[in-house]
Amino acid sequence: MRRGSLGMTIAAAVATVALAAPQLASSAPTGDPRSEREQVRAERAVVASEIDTSKASLAEIDAALRTLEENLATQQAALHRTEAEVAQADQDITDARAATTRLTAQVAALKGEMRDRAVRAYVTPPGDDVLTVLETKDFTSAAERKFYIELRAQDDADVSDRLDGASANLAYQKRKATAAKNRAVTKRAEQKKRTQAVADATAQQQTLSDRLESTIGTQVARSVSLAKTDRALSSKIAKEQAALVARLAAQKAAKAESDRQAAAARQNEAATPPPIVQVPPSNQDPGGTESNPLPPDPTGNPTGTGTGGISLCTVGGITVNCVIKSQVQALLNAARSSGLSLSGGGYRDPAAQIELRKQHCGTSYYAIYEMSASACNPPTARPGTSQHELGLAIDFSNCSSRGSACYRWLAANASRFGFYNLPSEPWHWSTTGN
Repeated sequence: MRRGSLGMTIAAAVATVALAAPQLASSAPTGDPRSEREQVRAERAVVASEIDTSKASLAEIDAALRTLEENLATQQAALHRTEAEVAQADQDITDARAATTRLTAQVAALKGEMRDRAVRAYVTPPGDDVLTVLETKDFTSAAERKFYIELRAQDDADVSDRLDGASANLAYQKRKATAAKNRAVTKRAEQKKRTQAVADATAQQQTLSDRLESTIGTQVARSVSLAKTDRALSSKIAKEQAALVARLAAQKAAKAESDRQAAAARQNEAATPPPIVQVPPSNQDPGGTESNPLPPDPTGNPTGTGTGGISLCTVGGITVNCVIKSQVQALLNAARSSGLSLSGGGYRDPAAQIELRKQHCGTSYYAIYEMSASACNPPTARPGTSQHELGLAIDFSNCSSRGSACYRWLAANASRFGFYNLPSEPWHWSTTGN
């Protein structure tokens, strides 16, 4: 399969980026590193979303998926920051309005008190008190009267100061409320843009996923058709597609978790523990080999679509990729004609292996896809390493040893139907022998 670089893709996307960049730049403050980073990632995402999945290498596709994931995460983080800023502006408006109401009442009360004092001063002028003090011959009484006169004057000054302070604070709170209102308007406009940016990033990711699913289906069919003439190339193609299916499964799981968290936040369910993910037991040893056959799916796993757009068909109780449906049916019919009834497990959703890696290895990209199986506790094979994830492998029951009737018949006949054994696992047969 020819593998090209992203050169042509990047050239084709330059015009799109050139058109998108000014709009992004216009909303980003010049010299703001975070805004510049958001813009760069958005531009890279435009290029990544245009990748030709039929020609790009696995590494290039993987890089494009990561670019789109990084952009989506960046845009979501920016949206969350803006939402918090909008909430803070709304709270500032509420606080300022409450303070304005309280201070307005204080000012009114202080003005009322000043009016009362003015009336009392008019009815009983302070000068009368002074004359009374001067006329008295009792030193003690004169001192007491002078003290009360000064206290009254000081009280008037205190009330006046309090009124001035309350009036100044009231004016400040009104300005604060206006500023918060203006900030809220600005941030809501930014929130609208951020929401659209997240929607665009999500759409770009979905577009590439849809294109990948279509390409995976085509390449899997190509792998099957090459199995008899070029086993090495057939195996290479199948391995690459299994890895891509695992990437798409991780992307789907990440989106589901993100949606769950968003819904929980909207419903104010932060205290509610997340749902427990039920992970089926693994039958794999470190490195990807199987310690025992994959059992049949107890649900019957009816015909449908698996991760990565894999078309699933159930034949004789075994769920496989629809591309090999006729081969499996012919193999089962031939075995039955020889008096042998075959059963087993076929397709395995890669999400199960991803969940195991998260539990045993860690949740980072490196931990899930790149860390060695032996570095996990317990050791757990990397996702995308099994043909079960493409529906191109079957673990046949009653084939646990090479001495079994099942294995002997398959060893003599399975290749006629395009199935080959993995030497280390007597029960494991696939279109590539992997």
